[in-house]
Amino acid sequence: MNILITNDDGISSNGILALEKVLGKEHNTYLVAPLKERSATSMALSIHDSLRVERVNENHYIVDGFPVDCVNIGLHGNIFPKIDLVLSGINRGVNMGHDVHYSGTVGAARHGAIHNRKSVAVSSGNLGKDYDYIKEAELIHEILNSWVDEFISGIVYNINIPEKFENSLSSIEVAKLGRRTYVDTYESKPIIGGISDFFLGGSDLGHVPEEGTDFDIFFRGKIPITPLSLDQTSSLELEEFRKRIRVKSK
Repeated sequence: MNILITNDDGISSNGILALEKVLGKEHNTYLVAPLKERSATSMALSIHDSLRVERVNENHYIVDGFPVDCVNIGLHGNIFPKIDLVLSGINRGVNMGHDVHYSGTVGAARHGAIHNRKSVAVSSGNLGKDYDYIKEAELIHEILNSWVDEFISGIVYNINIPEKFENSLSSIEVAKLGRRTYVDTYESKPIIGGISDFFLGGSDLGHVPEEGTDFDIFFRGKIPITPLSLDQTSSLELEEFRKRIRVKSK
């Protein structure tokens, strides 16, 4: 299988190197990643600026752009064979609930899904800077070898791995997205007149407790996998809104 591996943490992050090391033993892996960290860039795409691309070796490229740029070049830049699966991660930090709307890790996988590739996003609760993520990569290897035929093109399979986990398929549970809560704090520095610099100093992250969500499963020490659709239409509101405006238009 031809696997395009990318991330939003940068070319030298341990997570992406672990995936390449483990999966490269059995699959054809093609690594294309940002020059520097591009977290929380969602699906940002460079459309007016040129992108500087550095070839490190035959299967390894660096892009001075966003994670989605990396996937786009990997799929359409004529540098790799036809890609079967886009794999984004392993991200240093989880992407659950509303995080998926901001995450560059999930955004990269979503771009693969838009282009009708099988797509997987992987994030870890292990934040250790020197942690090697090999155990997580071995789990992803087992998931792909066992379940890849069950994955559907055009869907993102979002996986979040706790800091301590059992390296077994039996520890994985299918989950719905939970609801993340954010309390953001800004620091401001006056420059001149009415101009100031605002810096996001920190975010207090929480979630709404709900059974069966990715948060619920993750904090029980299990591994949630959530299929994410590209269609963000609210089916319920589609009909309800149609009814409401129909009444008001009379």
